[in-house]
Amino acid sequence: MFQVQVPVVIVPSTEARAALGVQLRPAGLAAWCELARRGRGLEMAHFQIVHSGVTLAVCSRLRSNGFIEIGLGLGDPRQAARVIPEAQLRRAEARVRTRAGQPPHRR
Repeated sequence: MFQVQVPVVIVPSTEARAALGVQLRPAGLAAWCELARRGRGLEMAHFQIVHSGVTLAVCSRLRSNGFIEIGLGLGDPRQAARVIPEAQLRRAEARVRTRAGQPPHRR
């Protein structure tokens, strides 16, 4: 057995950076831990966590350079249970394009 260390890039919105202040780094770690805990894959279009009393909207993707990117923005406490895997979002986008007569979009 061996381990591979993979860079994780945290990309906070301006609002999340202002709301979290010095808690920004721990919030990024909390988002990474929650992503792993959910066990639904590395690419999530949307889920929310609460860190230091701030509801954060989290998204994640695997970048072409192999880095994992986690985006942090301000969330909505009324939508706390909403989770959207990236694959589900891609399927929905493809259905909309098909109905509109557009070719499928490749990411």
